[in-house]
Amino acid sequence: MYNHHGTSIRSGNWTSRFDLTGVSWNDPRTATAITRRHVVMAAHFIRPTEIPVVFQDAAGQRHVRHLTQVKTLTHVGDIAVGRLDQPLPAGVRHYRLAGPLDAVPMRLALVTDQKMTLSLHRIDRAAAGRVILGYDPSIERIFWRNLVPGDSGHPAFVIDGGELKLLTTFTTGGPGSGPFYGEPAVSSAIAAAIAAMP
Repeated sequence: MYNHHGTSIRSGNWTSRFDLTGVSWNDPRTATAITRRHVVMAAHFIRPTEIPVVFQDAAGQRHVRHLTQVKTLTHVGDIAVGRLDQPLPAGVRHYRLAGPLDAVPMRLALVTDQKMTLSLHRIDRAAAGRVILGYDPSIERIFWRNLVPGDSGHPAFVIDGGELKLLTTFTTGGPGSGPFYGEPAVSSAIAAAIAAMP
């Protein structure tokens, strides 16, 4: 159970195998760590600098950070990159971006939302810097989620050898779609933004 104000208790269900310590859920405008010092968000749903960015490590301990800079990358997608005031500790995960070959149609994606639940969707296609998800009829509907307003910026991941790699942060609802972080133009723009605010 994620607790915005104190120690969290880790769930013991099927979601417990996934390390989501690098996702900050204390505000609807979610931020996802991609380095120890940088996060990504939806450009149209940016966390205000006065709202702390709170992470919870695997023991449930809170790590409070603040945004000091934000750069929007709307020329490549609905993406904002933020810089944290302090690096994250080793116990808080930061996620590698998916690669160009990670958006294979029919591959499963782990989807998050504003209710802090996990769902399993599948990749339908990736084109023009976007990835579009769909529902997999072979998976029980209880594992599907219809994304709605307020889910913007929440991350979806592909699982690669047990590692979560950041596939997208959502822009639209339904099964979800957003910028494809494996697109070279997108990942290059993110790298340039990070270099500009080390």
